[in-house]
Amino acid sequence: MIPLWWRWRRALGRLLGYERELSAMRQRVLELSWDDAFGMWTRRAFLQFCRLMPRGRRAVVFLDLDRMHELNGRLGFAEVDRRVRAMFAIPFRRSDLVARWYSGDEIAILLDGDPAAAAVKIVQLQRAAAAQGLSFLHAVGEWDVGRQSIEEVVDELAAEVMGAKKTAESPGAAPPAAEE
Repeated sequence: MIPLWWRWRRALGRLLGYERELSAMRQRVLELSWDDAFGMWTRRAFLQFCRLMPRGRRAVVFLDLDRMHELNGRLGFAEVDRRVRAMFAIPFRRSDLVARWYSGDEIAILLDGDPAAAAVKIVQLQRAAAAQGLSFLHAVGEWDVGRQSIEEVVDELAAEVMGAKKTAESPGAAPPAAEE
């Protein structure tokens, strides 16, 4: 049963117009939490979900999509966005989170399982990426929920991926294999 004070508060809010304003604000927050271009959560929404996670251990994947600027120039933003959405259309558990990180080519994934289970998801993503003419570098780690900051874990994985990327781009190094 809804308490009497709550019913009065809602009635007063409707009367003064606050309820409509609050509803519009809630809708705006929801819109800002979802990235329509890639069809996934935003970094801010990802972090908010992580703050609410029950304790335990979860697998974390950080991936960096290859050649995004080149592909956007050659294929157009809408086509690249479509390909990324298709790549991430593989099945995920309802408890898994997929989000754009800082830039358009960085993705963080929180999986309800251990890093060994994440390896299966990586293979699925690699196949889906190849089918769309995309490729990526990635790193897998583990987050001890409540004992570590998710941002620190993702930052460590990002540094690992960026280090691998720099090594691959250094003079004399073989370029990363393009899966097209």
